[in-house]
Amino acid sequence: MPSTRLALLCAALAAFVLVGGALVAPWGGAQPAPAAPLVDAGPRREPDPPRARPRHAEAVPPVASPVAVDEALSARVDRLARSDDPVAAFAAYRLVTDCLWARDHAEWLASHVEPADRALLPTPQGACGDIASDQIQSRLRWLERAAAAGVHHAATAMSREGPDGLGLVAEADLAGPQFADWRQRLAAAYDAGVRTCDPESLEQRMAAFDGGLGVEQDRARALSYWVAYVDCRRRFGAPALAPADGDGVALRMGSALGAGQVDAATAAGHRLAREARPLPGDS
Repeated sequence: MPSTRLALLCAALAAFVLVGGALVAPWGGAQPAPAAPLVDAGPRREPDPPRARPRHAEAVPPVASPVAVDEALSARVDRLARSDDPVAAFAAYRLVTDCLWARDHAEWLASHVEPADRALLPTPQGACGDIASDQIQSRLRWLERAAAAGVHHAATAMSREGPDGLGLVAEADLAGPQFADWRQRLAAAYDAGVRTCDPESLEQRMAAFDGGLGVEQDRARALSYWVAYVDCRRRFGAPALAPADGDGVALRMGSALGAGQVDAATAAGHRLAREARPLPGDS
């Protein structure tokens, strides 16, 4: 069936994209591996070009926004970008980024995907339409606006883009002083995501405090973020974690704490998720 082939193709393409040392997934789920304080600047793997984003359309649910009949793609991007809604700004970013991905992967797809299956994947013509160069140049500005507001998946996308939108490469010294401002904005984006119950942001904060990556190690705080992460996954109907990925992580972090600390951290995590307020239209 075409839908089955499309799912298999998307799964295969997704295997080429890494974020923070783990495969990008709609809600995370695997225990995060130790990485750089905010991002993993490890070497890229071929065939990903500098802008490698095969998971955007799959991992991020489309934003519900009215589309005018016969609305040109550039007009839709412009309408979303001009909106005061940060969720719409992220939708504009995704449309332009999907165009870049289709354009950058066209040659690779032609060489590695069966002709019968290519029709199931985006083409530069279909994904780019009449998107203009100035819209491509503005996409990171829309992304940062969305990330600063806590739009779900935006902080992860900001991390994946890197400070210049070219992706993360081994040669980039992201811990250097020249990127200090970007690292600060990225940390603020993760904190904004925590306040909107974004599981990806909660998972990143848990990993940071668990391993002392860019912050002072605090296992109690890490456990609170983990509890909130599990709660927020459940809040949005994500599949339950396997015991090894759920209870196992909590037990590992809790083993370094006293019983009272575990209880307090668990209660704080539940409260953090309960008080989080997702943005209207976000998911």
